[in-house]
Amino acid sequence: MKSNHICLNIFISLLISTVSYAQQNYPKGEFISPVEFPLLLSGTFAELRSNHFHSGIDIRTQGVEGKKILACADGYVSRIRISPFGFGKTVYITHPNGYSTVYAHLSGFNPEIAAWSKAEQYRMEQFDVDLFPQAGLISVKQGDLIGYSGNSGSSQGPHLHFEIRDSKTERPVNPLLFGLAVKDFTRPTINGIRLYPEGDNALINGKSIPFNPGIAGWGLSYRLSKSDTIEVSGGVSFGINAHDLLSGSNNKNGINRITVFNGSEIFFEWNAESFSFSETRYINSFIDYATYTSSRERYMRTKVEPNNKLSLYKKVTEYGILNVRADIIYPVRIEIADGSGNASAINFVIRGKAAQNGVIKPKIEGQVFSYKRLNRFVTPHLKISMPGSCLYDSIVFEYNSTASDGKSCAPVHMIHNAETPVHDYYDLSIRVDQAYHKLAGKLLVVSLNSKDKPSSLGGNFQNGFVNARAREFGRFTVMADTLAPVIKPLNITNNKNISAQQSIRISISDNLSGIKSYRGTLNGKWILMDYDPKNKLLEYHFDELLNQGVNRFSLEVADDAGNKSSYNALLTY
Repeated sequence: MKSNHICLNIFISLLISTVSYAQQNYPKGEFISPVEFPLLLSGTFAELRSNHFHSGIDIRTQGVEGKKILACADGYVSRIRISPFGFGKTVYITHPNGYSTVYAHLSGFNPEIAAWSKAEQYRMEQFDVDLFPQAGLISVKQGDLIGYSGNSGSSQGPHLHFEIRDSKTERPVNPLLFGLAVKDFTRPTINGIRLYPEGDNALINGKSIPFNPGIAGWGLSYRLSKSDTIEVSGGVSFGINAHDLLSGSNNKNGINRITVFNGSEIFFEWNAESFSFSETRYINSFIDYATYTSSRERYMRTKVEPNNKLSLYKKVTEYGILNVRADIIYPVRIEIADGSGNASAINFVIRGKAAQNGVIKPKIEGQVFSYKRLNRFVTPHLKISMPGSCLYDSIVFEYNSTASDGKSCAPVHMIHNAETPVHDYYDLSIRVDQAYHKLAGKLLVVSLNSKDKPSSLGGNFQNGFVNARAREFGRFTVMADTLAPVIKPLNITNNKNISAQQSIRISISDNLSGIKSYRGTLNGKWILMDYDPKNKLLEYHFDELLNQGVNRFSLEVADDAGNKSSYNALLTY
């Protein structure tokens, strides 16, 4: 008997209709598109990103900055955020229907918003501001211009990041649930599936390691490329690697729903409807984090670890682990769908096999770190204090160290392994030799990547140890930052006539600890300089503070280790 026929017979009704799932009714037709051209997306809601789920949709702006961005509905500007990082220049609008819209990575604002926010920046004498105008101070009507598309903040190219949030809870909701017109007739693509043995004696096709079967087909007819049946002893969980293409776009976007069936019953369901920012880092438990760190491939897993509190799970049976009994056939169907309801699926069969005697996974010896309590690890050269909330599940903690390579002020400490994710911050203290105590104010804890490139965690020196907080496992040591930031003027020199230009552009950079602050002045008065860290760029756009004749320009820059640099020039306008 062909077991793939069993699959088809059991699932024939499922091919006709899609799965229904509990979902709130959202108002449709109340929000218009925030752009004047057809919506093409380069990012979808709850898409898998580094350490977070994407909280909105990314709208393509034809590869350029400066496109008009419109208010999606009547309301008032409730927040203006201007930051060198994250969303960059952002406008938040509160609407009377209980929702708020967010427009991020802008290059600039409409005249009213720009004038008010600039006045606040000058009043506070800082570029990075988080402003909350009084309700009704800046009102907008549907279709009003609110700003221009850009690439500000942590954006990697011109686009509009757009969100719809519940105004009371600040939870982002999938904007496509509000009826925004996005052309999409393309089914998601299944790139691969993976089966994980769960339990001490669990085996997949006789082996105790994850199994990646080859797949073939497309749409609703994906299948295993060789045998349609996989033999399993004990427990098994599933992972799926997939992406979605929208009509008219080549961007590989995220999927919206995963449903796993055991026979005719839903065994597992994940749906990208809404989540809170406090839970977004649970993505590192949702995916196969070890595979992601080694290959950058993201497999979304059915297994739910005990300290994973992600609300995007709609149904989870037995923690997402299918407990297989000997000589029982389990028809499995994994179905994925995008935000427009286009679906793809793969069917296969699991056949239960009796456990083999004597097959036991080797146990790792060491101190157990529990996800339920505070964990401590102390040596003469290292101290770790880790709350249980840092872990998604208990681990057997691993540690070793190697001598300094001459570039660091302490041994290199290998704290557990980089393939295990950490959810929250833990305290980390590394001892330095007496010879380095004189550099106390310059010492920093750094993490080292696979190419030994350091990334500063900051640090404070106390009783021979440098203390910092970490949010990952891996290699750590201590380095000293004794070099001042570098200032490079790009379009000015001393005594230059600048009447033919519209701005002053300065490059600033730091070797290790990072830029902490900067202050630019003209003739002794603070000036507003936009900071774009990804391009190491400071820019002052000429305003009323620039006088006719000779102006005295000054810039001071400090890094996080207290090193400072300055630049001065006389400029004629």
